[in-house]
Amino acid sequence: MTGAVERPRARRRAGWFVASVLAVAALAACDPQGPEPTPTPTPTFTYDAPSPGPTNTVDADGRALPGFVTVNAELPQALPAGDGLLATTGAGWSLQTYRPQVEPVTQVSGIVPGYEAAVQVLYLVSPEGKRYQLLELDPTLPIIVDSWTAGESVAYVRQCEPRECDDATPTQTLDLVTGALTPIEGAADSMHIGATLPGSVRWWQNGDDEAAYDTAGSVRPMSQDWIAASASPDGEYLAVVRAGNYSPYVSGGTAIVNAQTGRVTDVSSLWEEPLKCTPFRWRADDALDITCWDAERQVWRLFAVGPGAQEMKENKSATATAPEEGPWVEPDFFVSDGTWAGPYTADATARRTIGDAAIGLARNAGFEELTVPDASVGAARIVAEVGGRLYVVATEANNPTLETAWTYDVAAGEWLQIGPLPPAGPTRGLLASQGSPASGMTSWAIAP
Repeated sequence: MTGAVERPRARRRAGWFVASVLAVAALAACDPQGPEPTPTPTPTFTYDAPSPGPTNTVDADGRALPGFVTVNAELPQALPAGDGLLATTGAGWSLQTYRPQVEPVTQVSGIVPGYEAAVQVLYLVSPEGKRYQLLELDPTLPIIVDSWTAGESVAYVRQCEPRECDDATPTQTLDLVTGALTPIEGAADSMHIGATLPGSVRWWQNGDDEAAYDTAGSVRPMSQDWIAASASPDGEYLAVVRAGNYSPYVSGGTAIVNAQTGRVTDVSSLWEEPLKCTPFRWRADDALDITCWDAERQVWRLFAVGPGAQEMKENKSATATAPEEGPWVEPDFFVSDGTWAGPYTADATARRTIGDAAIGLARNAGFEELTVPDASVGAARIVAEVGGRLYVVATEANNPTLETAWTYDVAAGEWLQIGPLPPAGPTRGLLASQGSPASGMTSWAIAP
């Protein structure tokens, strides 16, 4: 941060010396016994004044330059991101964009104006909740961060409103140091990032008929319309499912992608009977449990696909079907051996309700609900699991468009809010509290 420039002490020392010399000369002139004084020339001193330090903390548009923090009542507090901070980040660090605004509301009496975004900031956040400002961006061009790998100085983003973003919106890279945007080469504009794995590995898809494997920016199109489902505990493998219609005689509908090579193994190549399969849960050894519909027998069957998709075995003693009574947790996220996390439902009636209002843990053959420690929260969903921490997005009960970010340490049983609501401003006002579409935090990308 720039501030007042400290003036050199040389000037003060020079003044003291001159005063001392003049005082000695005056005393000598007053001594009647002394000889007539010889005039002494006044010494002169020169020094090089330092150039003033930089005084600009904002650019020509009034936005904070990199290395500085935007001070605004609608933004959470943050620290400046020092040089080299990005290179020190690891798994579980995240990027968040904040762009507070409230949209207009159409009522019988007419249109009630909203509040346009006046500021947009990109933050870097540690797993412990320390927040650093990387960039202040143009608020008229909303940015959504889709993917970021720890240690890298670029993120994959799209320019669009979060609630109105078309999947066909082109993905670009954002330089986290300069703010420059660059088009992506090799990936079709119709595709977006479906999964991010460690080591700069990404899976691209359009949800219809195109998919691609990307390692360190080298994009390779796939021959099938695969969609990312979930990654193995160590990120070495990715489970994908078919997007369109297919015959079980040709494809099992589920495949395993080797994240290091991009090799895709359809489970149909591991089992002779025609089955339609979907991923159920990962295990600690990178084995994947899948549930398959057997059309000939008219039953659901559970299989385990070995690590690396080397073999597939049926598990006749287990089931992936939720019980008719009692609670249930969908094991969408592997946490540790014997522990999974996902959407929680209390009973069969709740399971027939569309939505993901609650989350929970499945462990020790039991189920427990997790509750975000904020009375204003109405719903929650898990977006990632890294290192035993669940990364959770919570929405406000009186306005589901307003989101906050949390982590939950499963082993310690501790919650931490790392993405709060705007501290003040229109998003905390009457329109937003009555449900008008609003936003504070607009995107959140966690490094795997």
